[in-house]
Amino acid sequence: MLPPLRYSVAEAGLSPLLRPAFRRLHQDADTDAWLRDAHARPHGAAQLALRALARTVMSDFDANGVAGTYDMRVLGTAQWRALLTHAGAMTEPARLLDVGAGEGNVTEALAALLAPEGEVVTTELSGPMARRLRKRGWACHQLDLATERMPEAGEGFDLIGLLNVLDRTSRPLTLLERLRTLCRGWLLLAVPLPLRPHVQMGPVSLDPEERLPIPPVDGESFEAGASALAELAFAPLGWDVAAFARAPYLCRGGAAQPVIALDDAIFVLRPTS
Repeated sequence: MLPPLRYSVAEAGLSPLLRPAFRRLHQDADTDAWLRDAHARPHGAAQLALRALARTVMSDFDANGVAGTYDMRVLGTAQWRALLTHAGAMTEPARLLDVGAGEGNVTEALAALLAPEGEVVTTELSGPMARRLRKRGWACHQLDLATERMPEAGEGFDLIGLLNVLDRTSRPLTLLERLRTLCRGWLLLAVPLPLRPHVQMGPVSLDPEERLPIPPVDGESFEAGASALAELAFAPLGWDVAAFARAPYLCRGGAAQPVIALDDAIFVLRPTS
């Protein structure tokens, strides 16, 4: 059976900051195609065994990069375009930076938004993932933008992706501050709720050095968690919410569970003028 895919919210439960930014998305044909393919071609037993073995000596990210088990989906290109239109974006972006890009499947959906001859730059701390990104023809820098400078910043980026990274980085608040200096257009940010922040250091999971100012409580409603992020994290750091949506964060699994789905809060942010 397919997992329940949730796109709606209780709008009355959103803060006044988020309510006008909400744009309801829908399960589209591209999502249906991804789900059918995930059920038809789940990860095999040998692949999953390799990942399990690798996870005993390295991080989940590295293990997934080694085993090729990191096929994930947030939104398709048409859905991203709908959110950007709702946010007021009028022109095609020319430069994309995808932070923590994994193996690049999510990056590919963002890259299709670019103008012809647009430039894609990625960052990824995982060596196996970085190699996969470079094989796809994209520049990839193995660095943490919360602590290191971006070597190809130029005049900045029209579009920055920070998708399911904020809850897996040690310094999420510093990262948001630094991305503001690189953003000359829009920041696309996704984070699964309820929030369960942790940082992978090899096979060990650690608490982050900085805490996002919302409680990682399972009983917290999706609407309350998203509203807290907007009001207590984004606004104080100089980000306006231009569009907001809820969508499933999908991951390909094995034969017993071909699809794993989490609830993503998705924001289109712009630097405060």
